[in-house]
Amino acid sequence: RLESLSLIIDRMERPRLPCALVLLCAGWVPPAMGLGTVMDGFVAESATRFRYSQEVPVPALGSLRRIFANVTDTCEVLLRVRATSVNPADRHSDGYRLPKVLGSDVSGDVIAVEPGCKRLKRRDRVWGDIGANAFFPNGTKTKELGAYATYAVALESQLGRFPESLGYLEAATLPKVSLTSYKALVWYAGAPWKNNDTVVLVLGGSGGTGTVGIQLAKAYGAAEIITTTSGANAEYCRSLGADKVIDYHASNWWEALAPGSVDVVYDTVGQTGTADRAMGILRANGSFVTIAGSLSDHPKEGIQQHFFINSDTNLANYDLLDELSELASAGKLGMPSINGTYPLSELSKAFQQSAGGHVVGKIGIVVD
Repeated sequence: RLESLSLIIDRMERPRLPCALVLLCAGWVPPAMGLGTVMDGFVAESATRFRYSQEVPVPALGSLRRIFANVTDTCEVLLRVRATSVNPADRHSDGYRLPKVLGSDVSGDVIAVEPGCKRLKRRDRVWGDIGANAFFPNGTKTKELGAYATYAVALESQLGRFPESLGYLEAATLPKVSLTSYKALVWYAGAPWKNNDTVVLVLGGSGGTGTVGIQLAKAYGAAEIITTTSGANAEYCRSLGADKVIDYHASNWWEALAPGSVDVVYDTVGQTGTADRAMGILRANGSFVTIAGSLSDHPKEGIQQHFFINSDTNLANYDLLDELSELASAGKLGMPSINGTYPLSELSKAFQQSAGGHVVGKIGIVVD
């Protein structure tokens, strides 16, 4: 890093700018700007033991390329994290790079960029999912992570500017669930739909992914949106855009819906047997997409079925985040239920709430 800064200084034409100004332009942040050597963070000490610490080393620009073999973006960005959130996957860790900062969803301010950055600059308000699956040079699979801290390093290609209509907290609840639902519906289920009779079933409509799934299905032209949830959350799902709500305590969706009546089944729950049951209600040329369950061993002819992991494709999502930002600006995407807000120091309590299930929307984390 120092070599690259020296080259910048050496190559500047006279009259030369003051050295401090040159370093600032190159993305270096001096201690006088408030960036010390340690920070607050929530770390994994093992695969099952997590804790809050005020002695976490501040990450450095260039660290992602040094650690991971599949990071090809030439630009890394240093963020002052303002907020993050809890997803079920965030409660788990592998046993590598310990202790390490956990967390994937992030919103915050850009405070430094590498010279190769082309889109982002200091003071940009950005959001993103930095929980990408990554690989060490020896081929071992791991996760990037790093959002549960005062500062985080991310790839420029992972970040987008979020709209003025969102605050930091709401923006931090959206990236992972929005990218997941976008990919499910656009990449694998044919959205935006051109036919004006497309019927979409979202299983698990009141969770974080379901909350966004309903909104995106509506934004992308579904004629009818059906979802499953408890009776207590029925009105919440209707407020998102669901036309019909099936109370899973009262009836089974595969019995409540007529055979061949649905075009898309988006499964965010992952119950055993879901794919086989979906085959009965799907129309010809329909799509079954799951992010949590298994595929059918006996798929109906003409039906496409897909299982995917969002984190496998999260090293370059800025174009998708920009599209999602436009939807949020237009009032078509948001997180109307933040079902609990915690400071970083109480992330263990947030994990306990998440593990209990039945979170409506998302759990938010404020990073002071």
